[in-house]
Amino acid sequence: MHNHAGINVVLLRAIRAALAAAALVACSVQAQDAGASDSGQAQATAAQGSNPAAKAKSTTTLQEVVVTGTHRAGLSPTESISPIDAFSGSQIAKQSSADLTDALTNIVPSLTTQRFPIADGTSFVRPVSLRNLSPDQTLVLVDGVRFHRSALVNLQIDPLGTFNQGAQAVDFSVFPSNAIERVEVLRDGASVLYGSDAIAGVVNVILKKASSGVTVSAQVGQYGKGDGNLRRYDADAGFPLGADGFVHVSAERETTDPTSRGMPQADAAAVAAAVGADQVPYDGFGQRWGDPQTKTNKLFVNAGLPLAGDAQLYATGSFMDKKVLSSFFYRNPVLPAQYGIGGRSTLVSYADGTLTPANAPQSLVDSIVAGGGDPANYLTANAASPSGWVLLNPIYTQFPGGYSPLFGADISDHQLVGGVRGGGQSNLQWDLHYRTGSNEVDYQLKGSINPSLGSLSPTNFHPGKLTQREQGAGADFVRSFDDSPLTLAFGANWRQETYIIHQGDAGSIEVGPTASVFGVGSDAFQGFPANAAGRFTQNSEAAYVDAETNFTDQWSGAAAVRYERADNYGSKIVYKLSSRYAFTDAFALRGTYNTGFRTPTPGQANTLNVTTTANAQGGLIPAGTYPVDNPVARALGSKPLKTETSRSLSLGAVWTPLDNVTTTLDYYRIRIDDRIGLVSNSVTQATVDQLAAGGYPNAQLLLGSDASYFGNAFGSDIRGIDFVVDTRHQLGNGRLNIDFRYNRNKQNVVKVQPDTLNDDFVYDLEHQVPRSRSVLSFDYALHRFDAIARINHYGSWSTTVGLFGSNNPPEDVNHYSGKTLLDLEASYKFNDTLSVAIGGNNVFDTYPGKEQNATLQFLGVKYALTSPFGFNGAFWYARVTASF
Repeated sequence: MHNHAGINVVLLRAIRAALAAAALVACSVQAQDAGASDSGQAQATAAQGSNPAAKAKSTTTLQEVVVTGTHRAGLSPTESISPIDAFSGSQIAKQSSADLTDALTNIVPSLTTQRFPIADGTSFVRPVSLRNLSPDQTLVLVDGVRFHRSALVNLQIDPLGTFNQGAQAVDFSVFPSNAIERVEVLRDGASVLYGSDAIAGVVNVILKKASSGVTVSAQVGQYGKGDGNLRRYDADAGFPLGADGFVHVSAERETTDPTSRGMPQADAAAVAAAVGADQVPYDGFGQRWGDPQTKTNKLFVNAGLPLAGDAQLYATGSFMDKKVLSSFFYRNPVLPAQYGIGGRSTLVSYADGTLTPANAPQSLVDSIVAGGGDPANYLTANAASPSGWVLLNPIYTQFPGGYSPLFGADISDHQLVGGVRGGGQSNLQWDLHYRTGSNEVDYQLKGSINPSLGSLSPTNFHPGKLTQREQGAGADFVRSFDDSPLTLAFGANWRQETYIIHQGDAGSIEVGPTASVFGVGSDAFQGFPANAAGRFTQNSEAAYVDAETNFTDQWSGAAAVRYERADNYGSKIVYKLSSRYAFTDAFALRGTYNTGFRTPTPGQANTLNVTTTANAQGGLIPAGTYPVDNPVARALGSKPLKTETSRSLSLGAVWTPLDNVTTTLDYYRIRIDDRIGLVSNSVTQATVDQLAAGGYPNAQLLLGSDASYFGNAFGSDIRGIDFVVDTRHQLGNGRLNIDFRYNRNKQNVVKVQPDTLNDDFVYDLEHQVPRSRSVLSFDYALHRFDAIARINHYGSWSTTVGLFGSNNPPEDVNHYSGKTLLDLEASYKFNDTLSVAIGGNNVFDTYPGKEQNATLQFLGVKYALTSPFGFNGAFWYARVTASF
């Protein structure tokens, strides 16, 4: 890795200089307004209410109007009582990645995601966190309608993605960037308006609605290391539907090749020296640390059709099909003893203190024969053994250099929404809608074995499938009054979630005759057994009332209350109080206080998953997550889950000193009780004995393994600030937008329940995400030319060794310094049809610090695995776009 310390210092100085320049411009009387900006912090228009004269004086542009977090029409982000950011579709699209997971977290400093090459399903469904809270504490809407969550329940083991653990959230990668008109991010609790999950805030994806025009685009890209090739083709088009209706269709096809940024795994390097690197997976590296291979197809359709009067039919539909293939840990081969390399326990069991296969007990041989089997299929013949056989799995000959299973999934996602709305020409607007959606994660495992089946084992498996199905219906009404500034909203909603676990194929779960010696199930990711499969459904009903008004010309306020009941979790009543006071046309204070909640999902209550991980010596051990009412979980002390609850306070200031300058500063504090986390314990002999006495099958195989279950284990106290400065300038004949966004966040874990979370988990939850992050953007447009420079600075962070360490923070902790990344893009429009863009992300090829965890180093990790921006380095791309 190159030393970029000098470059980072230069970039930090550039940030300071840019901010100083922006401040000077803001204070300059000569500053000129260059018009509307793509930024959601554009100049606020005067509050218009229902006054026709006011409407005649000012028209709010599309970017200036927000629809999230309020029922009042025509409000800009700065007029909103709650802090909200709006980002245009062009801000989303003018980046290297069309994946909304990356595109949105790249421009919103309070949003975080991480990349984990080997982390089960989290390798291909990457969660997004708002304000360092659980990803499923952020609600995602599409055109104001709840979007269903992914079927994946994140089960990483600390220190891998600590803030993700236990979350079942929306897959942001579902959304193609060319379908998006804008994205609104509400940085405030909103459970009162939208129901469960909106503790941290809301992300509302607004779809395009144009009834004409066609845009097609093609993009290619590659990382500076020469891998990770990207090819993307997309198109969107609008069509008229009847005289005044529309249908807008957006499609995208993207393929990405894998990346590799690791170093040879220690055992793999030793094996490569003995048998040759060509016999060891990944040319001697053993395993790959990098992004997976993906192939993705996406389709979004948005339609509206006016009916008689002012009623309108509307519908949206989405579909995604994604195939992902990633990697798993390396497994050593069985080599002659003189090499001093121990084989994987799925292939051999050694005599104590030796590298010689142990003699097979006569009782094992007899049981194989009694079951109608041939010992030669499960053991290796050896005349020196009293039984004639040794504990050497005959399938070992297929892996002369060891094996590294490939783990992947076929992911499919769809949602359909249909509704009718009306009343736009009256004082009572209404909206009735129904939605149905699903997400499926169909796991695939290649290049592995079920060791208990010996040479009869398949090497490719279908370990099972997870399905999340949701449906819901809503009725919403907004009442305004001719002689009053009051806006009254009320409504009711019904929601149903169904979580389905599909059993794995026979090979992935079959218990062969040598299970007690070599292990059972598909190695690396065991199939879902029959007792894990099932369908689990949960219903909820809700009703709400929201009132918002102007008390005076300067003072506005709002109050809302919601009642919601969920199966098995009882009912909750939450409320919200908000107020805004404008001291002058340029300066206002705003504040909100709200209570919120998040109901446990059927997936969290019922998921069962068994996989493998590494211990402090680099050896692989099974790790299982069990339903709360599973015998293993009950033996370890699990209790029925409860609803998470929250209290949030937000205080902010809005300052527009000049027509072309907008500044907002918001302080927030969020207190969450009964947060759901993964409670992990090591299975002791006492637990095994208790399970065996209760008739639990193969209980002895669990001895020493890591067993987890979900529990209401802790609380969080989060404090932070969001600071935004947005300026727009006429620069020569062009227009320059300078946008600076800063977030600082500190989380304290409180009320940890006894015998639940260990000290490492608590420390990582508080320190693994940088406490500060800033984004400084320059967007300059001149005639047919447009250029963007975006500087992302990530503060320092630290992490424990987690599962691989001593559980003794802050002594057992690794510290990583902050980094600054620069993105550039330049585009030129040749004519009204054709434009070309070239760009680079992380153009100075900045990497996080070297991985300090000794176990991860042994496993081949080169750069900090917990990096908030990954470790792939610079990415370069070119894009051609044609519009008709």
